[in-house]
Amino acid sequence: MDNTTYVALSQLTALERQLDVTANNLANANSAGFRAERVLFESYLHQDDAGDFEQGTNFVLDRGSYVDRTQGALTLTGNPLDVALNGDGWFGYQTGDGRTAYGRDGRFVLDDQGRLMTLSGAQVLDAGGAPVALPPDVASALTIAEDGTMSTIDGGVIGKLGVFELRDLQSYERMGGGLFTPPAGQAADAVPDQATSFVQGSVESSNVNAVAEVTRLMQIQKAYQRSVNLMNSEDDLTKTMLGRIGRPL
Repeated sequence: MDNTTYVALSQLTALERQLDVTANNLANANSAGFRAERVLFESYLHQDDAGDFEQGTNFVLDRGSYVDRTQGALTLTGNPLDVALNGDGWFGYQTGDGRTAYGRDGRFVLDDQGRLMTLSGAQVLDAGGAPVALPPDVASALTIAEDGTMSTIDGGVIGKLGVFELRDLQSYERMGGGLFTPPAGQAADAVPDQATSFVQGSVESSNVNAVAEVTRLMQIQKAYQRSVNLMNSEDDLTKTMLGRIGRPL
């Protein structure tokens, strides 16, 4: 294969990666607290002629992805167990398999043991990193202040929700449901976030713009088809050249 085919292949590989990420963003456009993912590409210049530093062939390299930290819109629900975060902090959860995870989905419920849980079954952590447990009869009269302090209707403090700053978020791994976990074998680099406030009775929407993602999806598909056409055209030219070379004079 010549450089044209290799260039097209590098672009196709990058576009497949971008297509997967964009499709996942679009699938989570209505997932509470979801943070969109963005891909990073760069051009790699391969010198075709060692004596000419101004000429070469540019290939596309996939440099990974990053989490879009843009705040999602806050929707008022009136449910006292719904909590949104206003800022860059993250809720802490303990998953069913004992792992610590972080997310922004604040649609909470109380189980029959008084544990504050997410809809997916993860336990919500308090400011000290321990699972939150509340009296079962307090759900309808729970007050959550901007700093996360939980109180009964008569003002009795019963705990404080945790909100954490993830200083190395871009290295965290997605585990589905809008949750992030530290890389395998590494401890969570999470510290209390003093700048993020709690908004009781509200839920944060996904920060995915569905219209923008659909438009991006169409652009990716068109670019993919152009790359395929380029490879097919190069293949046809090669076949024509070989046919002419093999033709007797």
